[in-house]
Amino acid sequence: MASVQKPTKPRIVVDVGSSTIKVHRLEEDGQVKYLKNQSIPFKNNFDPQKGLALENKQKLFDFVDQIKNEYTSFPIKIYATAIFRKLEPLAKRVLLHEFFERTRLYLNIVEQDLENFYLEKALVGKAEIGEPLLLINIGGGSTELVLIKDREVVERKNLDLGVGTVNEKFPGINSSFSQVSLGEVAGFIKDFLPPLSSEPRVAFYSGGELTYMKLALYPLIPNLLFADSDHPTLIHFSDFQIKNQKVFQATTLEQLEGLMPENPSWMHGARGCSAIAQAIGEKYGLEFLIPSDSNLAHGVNRQELRSITLSGSFRKHLPYILEVKKVVEEMDIKVLSPRFAEPKNPGEEFVVFTGEEGLSPLALERYHLESIEKSDALIVCDPQGYVGASALIEIGFAQSLGKRIIFTEKPEEFMLNTLPAEIGF
Repeated sequence: MASVQKPTKPRIVVDVGSSTIKVHRLEEDGQVKYLKNQSIPFKNNFDPQKGLALENKQKLFDFVDQIKNEYTSFPIKIYATAIFRKLEPLAKRVLLHEFFERTRLYLNIVEQDLENFYLEKALVGKAEIGEPLLLINIGGGSTELVLIKDREVVERKNLDLGVGTVNEKFPGINSSFSQVSLGEVAGFIKDFLPPLSSEPRVAFYSGGELTYMKLALYPLIPNLLFADSDHPTLIHFSDFQIKNQKVFQATTLEQLEGLMPENPSWMHGARGCSAIAQAIGEKYGLEFLIPSDSNLAHGVNRQELRSITLSGSFRKHLPYILEVKKVVEEMDIKVLSPRFAEPKNPGEEFVVFTGEEGLSPLALERYHLESIEKSDALIVCDPQGYVGASALIEIGFAQSLGKRIIFTEKPEEFMLNTLPAEIGF
């Protein structure tokens, strides 16, 4: 029987947001290397019931093809957030199937709470400053605020507002010189901001902002609050406000585009993103911003899944399944089912574990299906590609929920290879 191993690196992580696709490589030494980005306005002509506009969908397929051709020797993982979460269930299923059929890759549409988890994983524990710390993650269609105290998350706020929202509300923001004032934009944004239980002085400002601020010559200074190679600088919030004013009034859009010639349209979000960050800083009284390039890829690098359910033939392949369970738990991933590891009747038609005495097969299967619903993914343990009858039912259930499905090995059943899923844990 093949030995089950932890996920291998390096691998490519593609983060698909409402307007920007970011590509990173997870290195063997644990580092995250930024590779490139591409702007695609997915919000344009988006319909929750019909899905992406045909033009934007084709751009997405073409870009994924480009990534596949450039990085042929690396596993590629695709994560979509923000506007993709707004798809109605049928439109979501259609897109998942079409994406898989077209690219042979799985489009993992990440729920809001899991995206928050990735942000927290990327940044929590990076700063030991002995006071509350705010994490700010601004995307094309959403903004996440996470309040940290003593390395623990104490509050989360998810806002249905992002750079795309601002650009749509204030189209003049991307004239050569902004036709709308920074104060007007920030005032609009403040109406969306909820109260926080604490008033932090310091905030991580994530999502490529370290690179942007360096390119745009924001007055960054050495980070003397804490030592971390990923966050070598910070900026006084008052200096951030002054520079933002210059970006709005004294810097042309063409000058901003010239800072990133390989993807100039990325800069079409610069003013809107800065305005959102400024509104947040003014609302909560921030004194320092720590610009960060940390994002979803950094969180995935630290821990990809919070909880999973294991499926497979418990009668034929129980040792293999228990080995996967052990490997997963060593990665701090919670296995919701099976809960236990000591079988009372190994090899019998329906395996029962010690701790499950007195429960009927129907009750146990119901618990197993409920676990799938609560999990981030269903991992199907199929050594040599064998998938049992019970596992087929569970795969179908997971598929109907739009759950992520990961086979440990390529299934031998032809139809299973046509379903949107991943192979290799």
